[in-house]
Amino acid sequence: MSASELTYPANMFHLANRIPSEGKTMTPTEIMRDLARDDIFPKTAMAGAGTRREEMAPVFVDLVTRLAHQPIPAMKDADLMAFIPIFHMLGEWQDPRAYRPLVQMLRRPTKVIDHLLGDAVTETSFRVIAGTFDGDLQPVCDAIEDRKADEFARLSLMNALVLIAQLHHAERPVIENYFRTFRQRCPKAPVDLLTGWMDAIAALGLEDMSEAVREVFDQGLIPKEYCDFGHFLEGLEASLNEGVSPANRRYQKALITNAIDELSKWHCYTDEFLIQQKTRKVDNALRVAPWTEALTKTPDKLGRNDPCPCGSGKKFKKCCLH
Repeated sequence: MSASELTYPANMFHLANRIPSEGKTMTPTEIMRDLARDDIFPKTAMAGAGTRREEMAPVFVDLVTRLAHQPIPAMKDADLMAFIPIFHMLGEWQDPRAYRPLVQMLRRPTKVIDHLLGDAVTETSFRVIAGTFDGDLQPVCDAIEDRKADEFARLSLMNALVLIAQLHHAERPVIENYFRTFRQRCPKAPVDLLTGWMDAIAALGLEDMSEAVREVFDQGLIPKEYCDFGHFLEGLEASLNEGVSPANRRYQKALITNAIDELSKWHCYTDEFLIQQKTRKVDNALRVAPWTEALTKTPDKLGRNDPCPCGSGKKFKKCCLH
């Protein structure tokens, strides 16, 4: 069955709670139906997809490709509900066919990225990209340098390069050179991207770049509220001594190996959230935020890219949202 042949209803939210019994093999249509439901954690469908990987992977890639180009009003609710599980399964499966459509998706404007991925942009997308890497670094580099793209998506793609360098040793010299020349490539990089560049240099142990990083701090391009040069040196030293520092701790998880376990930690898949779903609906912006409680305890209309109310000077998504 091809991706074009497999169809499923656009609105799955009033179906009966039909979950296949243990041991029953789900059909591709049943898998997509349950991935699109908003009243369950679709782990049975995710497990079923894993047993039919060759059939389901092209369907999943087709969905990513469509969402990478559609405007928000054209996106179906079923696609949005199914996308987060699919996104993480593609990372687990390490399917290179998904690499370019996923990178293209991460080049979309902030409003679209937030609607599709929420906090997965910074928390897991770099692991998904590194997992699906097809051997060509150029799509990621082009996306990082795309000034129209969301800055946190660009930052996450930087993180993906670091993880790719750690996993694919043949690519490491090219990636190290990319970070050495990044300031020439993106002389007006925003502060969050500069911070990511600094952390990447520390995580890769590029000791020869210390003075270049010091100059960035001396010029005030990375505010003291974010971190200081001492923070960078600590991370660099830890990497050179094969230790764990804030700069490289996020890479210790490496690739996604079990998408079900990964999503079981998300608030929108907890029993508490799903019970609330029975009495009220929430918009997709809340469903794609794993730590939804943080949003409910902040001032009305506080966006993920707004200044954090704690006064740190950082954006909300980079501070107390975590």
